Amino acid sequence: STEMLKVSKLLAAALVFSVIEESLSFSVTAPITDIRGAMLSKSKRFNPAPALGSAIRPRALREKHSFGQLSMSESNDSNNAVSFMLQAVQGDEMVGMVSDNGEVSFRAVTATGLVKGAAAMQGTSPVASAALGRAMVCALLLSQGKKEGEMYGEAGRETVQIDIRGDGPLKQVFALADGRAEVRGYVAEPLVYLPPNARGKLDVARAVGKGFLTVVRNNVLWKQPYTGITQIVSGEIPEDIAHYLTESEQTPSAIGAGVLVATETEQVVAAGGWLVQMLPGATEETVSMVERNIASLQKTPTELVRSGKTALDICSLLSDGLREQELIPTYQVRPRFTCKCSMEKVYRTVALMPRGEMDSILQEKGKLEVKCEFCKRCYSLGGRELTEAYESASASSGPGPDSP
Repeated sequence: STEMLKVSKLLAAALVFSVIEESLSFSVTAPITDIRGAMLSKSKRFNPAPALGSAIRPRALREKHSFGQLSMSESNDSNNAVSFMLQAVQGDEMVGMVSDNGEVSFRAVTATGLVKGAAAMQGTSPVASAALGRAMVCALLLSQGKKEGEMYGEAGRETVQIDIRGDGPLKQVFALADGRAEVRGYVAEPLVYLPPNARGKLDVARAVGKGFLTVVRNNVLWKQPYTGITQIVSGEIPEDIAHYLTESEQTPSAIGAGVLVATETEQVVAAGGWLVQMLPGATEETVSMVERNIASLQKTPTELVRSGKTALDICSLLSDGLREQELIPTYQVRPRFTCKCSMEKVYRTVALMPRGEMDSILQEKGKLEVKCEFCKRCYSLGGRELTEAYESASASSGPGPDSP
């Protein structure tokens, strides 16, 4: 309609904002335009509604750590990493709000501890930390606001999976989050080092490269997952997510996500993000209010976090102009990194290997080592364990329901 087209143009004009950013995955070891040009991309659409929306144009910054690789041993590093996954990090929080007239929703997350711990656990380089953190923040923001989990409990929890595959040196950036604000992720090549971009920032766009972004929403109550695929438009990640939301989910959205890394220590010092979505029936007045609020932020997500702003503070800044009684809190949770790997799942995964390949590894090394891509925990299986794996998983057709 003319009115919705007007809303779309207002968003496109004002929401371009510069910002810094159930699955199982094991590896077996043995010796082009902004959102207004989105029609050029290819996607699987959720519905035939006209594409509306806006992109957030991110810019990178710096980052890094040190937990050490997890193993099955009782080392201090392993204990630290396990402790990190057992509870949320103090200061990390996620807040959601919606206007009572149903025109606009606001979400914000502060995730410095979560991203710092994940980067340390995986031993990522600064640019890989930035990409991983941005993807996890975006996954958290997209995973909230769904009601099936509230209605049906654990069985109805929705998961959102972000899979970025480009021709850059990182190769793949993956993140998965659910309605309880539990998230995990990894990068395929964690030790990528690149010179800064033209602005002197971490060159996440070059590290990601050109390729495709796939977003999968899944729920065990659904007959099949919903999948959307769009081209990578910048490689900076938040802008690519905004492009996806417009093209595949037909939702006018503005999203900012960032990770700041200290130059000297290469440790993550700030991480967070926000998401604003215009809902059906949004008026020009509401759109104008959102435009003004985003324009007046004048700070990136990491700058907001470093200045002491909480997730609730960020939502308040984004919703300024709506009277407080017109905003309905939808959730306030503490996000945390989780991993669901186990020996049982390792057995099911190993059982999918060709028997000849497994025997060859055993003959050469005497054991098979399996490493979880998310938490880097290492599982070592000898001949007896491998035989048990084949026997226990003989009726299994795959690694289980937690697989992407």
